[in-house]
Amino acid sequence: MAEAQVDSSLAGSYQASPVKSMVYGRGTSKNLLEIIGTLGASRAFIITGQSLSTRTPVIKQIEQSLGNAHVGTYNKIGQHAPILQIQEAKNLVKETRANVLISIGGGSPIDSAKAIAYQIFQETRIWIPSIAVPTTLSVAETTQNAGFTTEEKKKIAVSHPELVPKVVVYDGDIALYTPTNLWTSTGIRALDHAVELLYHPLASEIPTKRLALEAIRDLFTYLPVSKSDPNDADARQKLFLAAYASLFPFLYTGGVGLSHSIGHALGATYSIPHGITSCLTLSPVVKLKAKTRKDEAKMIARAVPYIGKESTGSVEGDAELVGVAIGELVEELGHKTTLTQYDVPAGEEVSIASHALVKGREHPDFQNVVDIVHALYAK
Repeated sequence: MAEAQVDSSLAGSYQASPVKSMVYGRGTSKNLLEIIGTLGASRAFIITGQSLSTRTPVIKQIEQSLGNAHVGTYNKIGQHAPILQIQEAKNLVKETRANVLISIGGGSPIDSAKAIAYQIFQETRIWIPSIAVPTTLSVAETTQNAGFTTEEKKKIAVSHPELVPKVVVYDGDIALYTPTNLWTSTGIRALDHAVELLYHPLASEIPTKRLALEAIRDLFTYLPVSKSDPNDADARQKLFLAAYASLFPFLYTGGVGLSHSIGHALGATYSIPHGITSCLTLSPVVKLKAKTRKDEAKMIARAVPYIGKESTGSVEGDAELVGVAIGELVEELGHKTTLTQYDVPAGEEVSIASHALVKGREHPDFQNVVDIVHALYAK
């Protein structure tokens, strides 16, 4: 009798994240006073950016809902979480004796709150918990990692289980204040998470990869809806849940995958938003893996029915089909772009590839990444 083949993709483990709860629904951000109480906290400090603070009523409304529990707001966090702003905010948090941080906005405020908590722990050995209230789909709120940018524009990171926000609040109503282009481009960032988790070495089949597949389905379905009707709060609420599923909380360290690695090299160095870096890199990386990484292509190919496509009959063909569909979605959402449009100087391919890959020129994918980056320039 022939010996049964072992499917190595169905072997692994899952380590749960220390996130305590995920609260979702339109209007839920009005309940933050009650939510901080569940953490035993009473002095809340808000970390956010200027656009949300000065151009929308969101921050003022949340400050009012917190009442006397609101002890301060820092609203200067910029793109890619600059270290000088993090240090300035940290000093204010300590002065106010805050015992919980509330990060409101996209990935930069959320990562900044994590970095602030990490720096305070380094100085005091006390962890300040955080609550994340995202307004984009970049999904920094589910991880233990915090990326920020040095004065030399280098992306660095800290990582610790205590940095995972204790509560995540998804409110479709406040998402309406996020400009459509930012909203849908960060939706591609969420898609980047979901696709790369399919072949992440630490991602378990249950719940992570199964949820990633459902996230892919919903992102393909509802991102075009959000594009055509930016005032559809219900569609935005569904996309929040898809984003959560795209990077479902589990404890991993290091990078997510090759698309993310190239994106980090592009984002911090050339001030390209993370959502846009995923619009640039995800499709070509998936196409590369379809041709060069049989095991990873097999994982990517699982997404075919979730994007409403028919199988080509081969693993390579199906993975290539996913890469093409991602490119088509990016174009449908109006995010097809080039490095030239973002003023990346010509001839930077080798430098970008060296920053993207841990082993630099010694990495087996070095020339492939150089070729991908070269193709991202305007022809």
